[in-house]
Amino acid sequence: MTVVVAFLCNDGVVVAADSMITPSIGGISVGHHHGKKISVLNGPQIFAFAGDQGQAARVQALADFNHALAPVQSSPLDYPLLITQAVVNQFNATGLKNFAVNGILAYLQGGLVNCCVFEGDLFQPRLLDAHHYYVALGSGKLSADPFLRFLVDIFCRNSQPNVREGIFLSTWAVQHVIDTNPGGVAAPIRIAVFEKNVSGHHVAREVPDTEMEESKQAIESAATALLKWRNNIQSGNAAIGAPPVPPTP
Repeated sequence: MTVVVAFLCNDGVVVAADSMITPSIGGISVGHHHGKKISVLNGPQIFAFAGDQGQAARVQALADFNHALAPVQSSPLDYPLLITQAVVNQFNATGLKNFAVNGILAYLQGGLVNCCVFEGDLFQPRLLDAHHYYVALGSGKLSADPFLRFLVDIFCRNSQPNVREGIFLSTWAVQHVIDTNPGGVAAPIRIAVFEKNVSGHHVAREVPDTEMEESKQAIESAATALLKWRNNIQSGNAAIGAPPVPPTP
């Protein structure tokens, strides 16, 4: 199993993943080991994958080699369309008929950060936007999706998170999948972000362990706050400060 989570934030992109790699032969899993599913590429770009490691390596190489094409495209979707075309052509040229990889690619176009999801049997691209700004990929998607909706409904309230919030939300989502799918996904959680530096230039970087630890502490703090709220139920104070429930029409 695997899980990749991405957020298109109001000031950049956050991509997170677990570290379980599952090699297979003929669709049968033959082992497990830890590895990186997220990479910072030339451009800069961020690439993450769910699925076959060998196919993902070929996609990553194509994105890394063609990075100079991203900024000069006339629209944000043009570059991922070129990547899909290159992937399909290369896979077909080597006789590969069964596509077994999905991916995330964050890149710059027109001075803005874009986040594209590649899905389906032919690695088809779709862009995240202000109305559809988060996604989960991989076999852990069934666990991640409902929990992501829960987190977004609480913390985002119909607005995109910023990068700092996105790190917190994606860490919690991936950790939830790890906790609820023992043996299928594994720590450590790895995260990369696209954000503006102090000079106002967009940079892509891997999030260090110290910053990850801050997010884990924030998760514990949020859980403690919920526990305190639960304790208020007995005293009848749990609803204090909550907006009134609208009347049923």
